[in-house]
Amino acid sequence: MSKPSARATVLVIDDDVSIGEFFRELFSAQYDVVIANAGEEGFRKFQELDPEVVLLDVRLPDTSGVDVFEKIKKSSPPHPSVIMITANRDVESAIRAMKLGAFDYLLKPFGSNEELQVIVDKAVEDRNLRHEVRTLRREVKQFYSPDNLIGASAAMKAVQERIDRVLDNDVTVLIRGESGTGKEMVARAIHYGGQRADRPFVALNCAAIPENLLENELFGHEKGAFTGAVNFRKGKFEMADTGTIFLDEIGALDYGLQAKLLRALQEREVERVGGGRPISINVRIVSATSRNLEAAIQDQRFRDDLFYRINVMTIVVPPLRDRRDDVPLLADHFLKKHAPRFGRTGVQEFSKAAMDKLVAHAWPGNVRELENTVERTLIYAAGALILPEHIDLPDPSAMPASGSLPPPGGPAGSSLEAAERAAILDALKSTGGNISHAADILGITRKTLRAKIEKYGIQK
Repeated sequence: MSKPSARATVLVIDDDVSIGEFFRELFSAQYDVVIANAGEEGFRKFQELDPEVVLLDVRLPDTSGVDVFEKIKKSSPPHPSVIMITANRDVESAIRAMKLGAFDYLLKPFGSNEELQVIVDKAVEDRNLRHEVRTLRREVKQFYSPDNLIGASAAMKAVQERIDRVLDNDVTVLIRGESGTGKEMVARAIHYGGQRADRPFVALNCAAIPENLLENELFGHEKGAFTGAVNFRKGKFEMADTGTIFLDEIGALDYGLQAKLLRALQEREVERVGGGRPISINVRIVSATSRNLEAAIQDQRFRDDLFYRINVMTIVVPPLRDRRDDVPLLADHFLKKHAPRFGRTGVQEFSKAAMDKLVAHAWPGNVRELENTVERTLIYAAGALILPEHIDLPDPSAMPASGSLPPPGGPAGSSLEAAERAAILDALKSTGGNISHAADILGITRKTLRAKIEKYGIQK
């Protein structure tokens, strides 16, 4: 039962009546102070009031304070911050309680009132912070639930069924699909729908980190490992310990670094740069790629043994052009998501003609491009209804039909080059000139995009 008061509650469980009254007088101006003089009475009041802090004496007339603490820990969260009260002869019991998770302990006779105030204030803050983190985790878990993957098409139902198969086990998963299809959303759905949902989810885009820094990002470094390494630093694997590590665009990994990654996956241990000892890790591995890894293996750009290690279970996320039935659902979702951010809550829906225009588009940038388009549309829309003229899309005749850039090498001024230049211009326009986002939409690297911008003399 939750308490009616907005103030934090401090529950004092102590058989010494004078101690309870002392804490009531000390904290009553700031907190609601409730007193119990025995263990069972105190536990009942804990269940009734859901206090933020419990001040708990080690010695009680009917039971041990440590036993009461253990009962509190076994109750449903959020748990209070428990501060043990002890005399010198009971310090060992207080230390035992600390090992069980007590916030702190107070030694009789107490110190200054100011010291007590600081300890209790920090205990309240600690409990509120834990409650906030737990609430945020629950919201994140709900947001990334497999049930929340948007799509009613047969293609997306197949993806959802595939996700359901991997939730209750730690099988290694490879997610495949074009850039912008939502591979990271699938990875998060696997994590937050599975057994490790309350543990870390750590993502690393292997294509976004320079090769000379990627090993450090993955495995961390020891103090003094190189110039500027003034402290040790954990890598992504250590950060993800007990949770999930998501290796996006794993196909972009340097060939030499692939061997070190393979060893980490096989041995379930990593070694920091400059370190001499292995560090055990307990992580689930989820990878993603928009590249043809089989072709990369043939070209000796990707290790076949690493491929077999990461490809235990494959989930293929279809491009948006292959699930056009989902475009209206996604467009409405992005409209509701972004309208408040743009201060356009009056914009409520797409007209039939506007939605037909969205459905007819090829979406080479997939879901990411659709979301960018809806954001841009909110700027143009004037009333509650979005009309076709509010939707700024490139000329379909100027776009590559496959959803990726055509191969280079055609004659100057060819239709392929014209289409490529038009695709680059549209991507840059839709992202406000952001090279990284435009490269994502086009399915190429930033380096390649910069080279093509220079080739066609495009002014950003």
